[in-house]
Amino acid sequence: MMTIRTALAASTALFFALSGPSFAEGERAGVAAAVNPQAAAYDGQGKGKLISLGDPVIRNHRIETSAEGLVQILLADGTAFTIGPNSSVVIDNFVYDPKSKTASLTATMTKGALRFIGGKASKKGGNVTINTPIGTAGIRGAVVDINLDGKDAQGRSMPPHMSLVYGKEVELTGRGRPQRLFKSGFSIISDGTNSRVSRTPLDWVSGLQQHLAGRPGFDGGSINRPNDQTVEKSRLERSNSGVAPSQNKIPVPQPKPVNKPSDQLAGDSTRDTLRPVPVTIVTPDASGNVNQAVGLITAGTNGGSKGTYGTSGRFTLPTLAPTATLSEHQVSGYARGVGRVSGTAYTGTGDFVAYMLKNANNKPFYVIGGTPANAVTTLASGEIMRYRLEPDALASLTNGEGTTIPFVGDASGFTDNTVSSDLYVMGVQPTAGSTVIGRSLQASLDISGTGATQTSAINVFAGTVGLLQGGGYGLTGGMAGSSRTDAADTASHNQGAAETIGSQVGKDQFLGANGEYLVIGSGDLPDVVAGGVEQPLSGYDNVHVGSRTDVATDDTRSFGSNDTTGFASGVGTMGNSSSVLVGRTDLNFNAANGSLSGTIAVGASGEFLVDFDAGDDSAYLSDQLMAATTRDGSYMVSSDVVAAKIFDNGTGGKTAEICQACDFMTWGWWGRNSSATADKTVHLGNWIVGKQPAGSEVTAALGTATYNGNAVGTVVNGGSQYIATGSMEATMNFLDREGRVTISDFDGKTLATGVDFGSNTATFSGTETVAGVTTTVDGAFASNGVDPVKGVMGNFTAVDGTWSAGGIFAGSRNSQ
Repeated sequence: MMTIRTALAASTALFFALSGPSFAEGERAGVAAAVNPQAAAYDGQGKGKLISLGDPVIRNHRIETSAEGLVQILLADGTAFTIGPNSSVVIDNFVYDPKSKTASLTATMTKGALRFIGGKASKKGGNVTINTPIGTAGIRGAVVDINLDGKDAQGRSMPPHMSLVYGKEVELTGRGRPQRLFKSGFSIISDGTNSRVSRTPLDWVSGLQQHLAGRPGFDGGSINRPNDQTVEKSRLERSNSGVAPSQNKIPVPQPKPVNKPSDQLAGDSTRDTLRPVPVTIVTPDASGNVNQAVGLITAGTNGGSKGTYGTSGRFTLPTLAPTATLSEHQVSGYARGVGRVSGTAYTGTGDFVAYMLKNANNKPFYVIGGTPANAVTTLASGEIMRYRLEPDALASLTNGEGTTIPFVGDASGFTDNTVSSDLYVMGVQPTAGSTVIGRSLQASLDISGTGATQTSAINVFAGTVGLLQGGGYGLTGGMAGSSRTDAADTASHNQGAAETIGSQVGKDQFLGANGEYLVIGSGDLPDVVAGGVEQPLSGYDNVHVGSRTDVATDDTRSFGSNDTTGFASGVGTMGNSSSVLVGRTDLNFNAANGSLSGTIAVGASGEFLVDFDAGDDSAYLSDQLMAATTRDGSYMVSSDVVAAKIFDNGTGGKTAEICQACDFMTWGWWGRNSSATADKTVHLGNWIVGKQPAGSEVTAALGTATYNGNAVGTVVNGGSQYIATGSMEATMNFLDREGRVTISDFDGKTLATGVDFGSNTATFSGTETVAGVTTTVDGAFASNGVDPVKGVMGNFTAVDGTWSAGGIFAGSRNSQ
């Protein structure tokens, strides 16, 4: 081991080495301050030279030590490396400006163990990078141990790791999610492809000390080995053993009880208690609108965090440790201008935190923080991801199962019966000239009761993930919906917008280590009136935290990039007049960028029309998951997004499936708001599409077939409007090119008509009056890709005096 005498001699030699003649100043990084053989330096051609005390350390020369070798490198800015046995290190780059006292350092370590003691390069600006097989270490004002050996001094196995011995910060990136340490006594441990943070075991500390200690009989490279007389002449005892105990006040560390669990201690070690961290504040602005403000927060060491926002905002909140999954905490704090606030705070990976708090007067104060995740990477797989949304702090609206009904606040029409989906997000391929990298949708549907006592409501969101105006990728989109709280009243319509809220300005708005979290705010927009333009979102009515689930979702998009046709129905209302209408659905899908466009039109001349164009928000995530909203508040959504169990299953229960094995057809809901040019509305109309076979394929079909499924539509009965369902059976004779469609128990009535096949087409139609009910059907066969006549789909109308109804139906062919 190097003795105190060895250290004196080495230090003296080093003084002369640093003050002597320069050696290749442009390439020189430092000097060897102490050496125990063998340690060698290899140049770019692989030529080696044994290192001696005082030798210059040259940039890009590889320093290697033997099983007994040790070398200490001192750089001009005060940085020191103590390199242990069986190690390999290269000083790639070192720049030092003595006048400005700034420096930068890059090194590469491929094996072994070392201790790094930061000089000016790490203390001013944190410009120190050490590349290793387990990742890249960034060091700021710290003493850091790096051990890549995989074993301690006694040969016991240990994982590769980096330990913060003293100082401010070390960060490891490049393997799994980035890890940062701000507290000494903790290590970043590499576990194969990932890394984690844990308290540094004592035997790791002692093991590295033994690695870096000199061996008996070695002198650190000193030519003149010191003796007792050398030490005596140095008068070292004047500041050490010769000082009276009463005057030699050496601080002795005192043990402190540890009351925190190990995982919380590890979380504490990764929190920066020195620098303020950017956050986003969401609270009422000067106009009273709930909007974003830029803020900063600094985690304290006493369990509290303090922050600022806007021009004079101040707040104090409890410090929360990161968690491996989304976790809830009931907390309270204080915000200037808002007062005492309390509520739920959420934590997760990547330092994600969202304080969703309010004061006694329901004035919100939200703080969103955490490391932004890379949105492109998050969406790169193209898989459909599902984010479960947490309730809004002010309007905690949930259904009977506790599922959040988002974006609607305390809007009437939504009850315990509401079916509310997760927020679906999927990565897509950007098209030329577009920055869209993802599509998203969400919807909520409520149909409560039957007949004249029924209430109903729907809200649909569709949006895109794209490059935001201020930088970074985020989710934005439009909302639209309608509700009828009394079957005898006119339906009301709403439109709005929603957008993600990031933690830092100009950064991607997916949060967490791997984009596991989103915070999304929404608000209503005023109706677009004739001659007017769409107004921007002025503030948030609701803010929700979303966390990604691991639920797998089918992403089949067999509609591809083709035109797909079908049928539609709805009750059109214009002024005080309402009538049952049917028509067509024509949609075009783009599987590559996850979008759809097209029209849904009902009425004799299609006068009740919704046109979804390229300027509207749409999402085609799969054949069964699609939605679109328009800027004037119209909407469409597929039934699988809001799978309400409205059909009888034949055994006394309910099902959401319009027919069995019918995934080659897609049906759903649509609505039209009053546009800028016409006061024509539709509430909860229906649509259905599928791949219709060629007429020749229908002609080639043989024999007869029976189809079973269901029908859904809207009834106008006196002054009431409500949704109704019934079972559907169709029999088709392909030889005679005719058939019969019967819908049973539709609002207590049976609707039936014979149908004739169209000439050289896949369609059929017919009108017939049975028991006073006149029923009209327009339909078509649907192909599943194997059987061209596997399914039937269509629309219908029925009239019986003052009672009328219109809807859609679907059925699949029974096995022969």
